[in-house]
Amino acid sequence: MVGTSAVIESMSSAVNGKEVADVRFDPKAVVPELVPAVVKSEGVDAAVNGGGEEQKREIVLGRNIHTSSFSVTEPDADDDFTGDKEAYMASVLARYRKTLTDRTKYHLGYPYNLDFDYGALTQLQHFSINNLGDPFIESNYDVHSRQLEVGVLDWFARLWDIEKDEYWGYITNCGTEGNLHGILVGREVFPEGILYASKESHYSIFKAARMYRMECEKVGTLLTGEIDCADFKVKLLANKDKPAIINVNIGTTVKGAVDDLVIKTLGRLRIFA
Repeated sequence: MVGTSAVIESMSSAVNGKEVADVRFDPKAVVPELVPAVVKSEGVDAAVNGGGEEQKREIVLGRNIHTSSFSVTEPDADDDFTGDKEAYMASVLARYRKTLTDRTKYHLGYPYNLDFDYGALTQLQHFSINNLGDPFIESNYDVHSRQLEVGVLDWFARLWDIEKDEYWGYITNCGTEGNLHGILVGREVFPEGILYASKESHYSIFKAARMYRMECEKVGTLLTGEIDCADFKVKLLANKDKPAIINVNIGTTVKGAVDDLVIKTLGRLRIFA
């Protein structure tokens, strides 16, 4: 779930002193106590926990555990050290760039494409481009790139054999936003529906269920990471009186698993007619 996503819905279905520490971004400079305090909350919707009765829920609050950071200060109005500060900031950025370069050499475990080259787009970075709102509706903000956004959407529509007049969508900032929007649409269409997702689905799926106060069934998986259709069938039949909102993975984050047998399972059950 990385990078920019296209959401498509088918209608058919510190600088404050001369002595500044040479701060390195050391990953070891983090206190070992990584578990935040837990706050108990009562009266939370039982549906979020998947139970039939109202249950207590523990809410984990985050805390600032970083021991190294830069202090940010506002310059004085009569500041005569602008040149010194600019030079200092240049050194900060240079050190940060070196840190990124060193870390990128050993960047493993995430399915990122690290072959970046944005040189051709440098000429556009001096403009305040904003594609706010629906890309298919004319905006009152004139500095945009909607024609490019819709072009990308059309490309995905062709890839998925969807006609131009049969879809709506927009380009998200990340995969999580795409998941949040897709599940929101499902919740709006089926307010009483249950969200089904394999346990190896991206964490944002279950985050969305909590945000939208949706009942969520976490389905087991096979060793390959693919959804266990037998467990999926059992959970569907146990809730056949409620609509099903189903998250289907086309490449899970860790194992790259594809839930390609889900549709066959639904066809065999014949409970969604």
